[in-house]
Amino acid sequence: MNDKIKLEKIKDAIIEMKEITEDGGIVIVEGRKDEVSLSDLGIKNCLRLPLNVPIFTFSEFIAKQNRNVIIMTDWDDKGEKLAEKIKNNLENMDILPDLSIRERIKKLVCKDIKDVESLNKYLIKKVYREFGVTIEQFL
Repeated sequence: MNDKIKLEKIKDAIIEMKEITEDGGIVIVEGRKDEVSLSDLGIKNCLRLPLNVPIFTFSEFIAKQNRNVIIMTDWDDKGEKLAEKIKNNLENMDILPDLSIRERIKKLVCKDIKDVESLNKYLIKKVYREFGVTIEQFL
């Protein structure tokens, strides 16, 4: 798949994430840098995993929000395990989180970057190289 097609597919996933969060949905990320990267792409309502709260307690908090949930953890081993654990917790609380956006982006960028925090910088470079526009113009 050429880079232009790959970037268009990433754009579709980001636009979908934006639409969900604009309707009140939330995006679960691992850390502050992930939150900043997605915010720079126009995605709001990111919630960082707290450092001092068990995953189950965090999952309970998310379930009580009664909102659409997108899990957007990194695609390294730690991120994969976190995504699975949060997904299982939420499903046991009758919340069906969206992992499809994460999976689509992961498949498109995993050879180049390994985490959410790198996504914005990656797109800035690639979009300008392929389309000659800024990321804001592209999205």
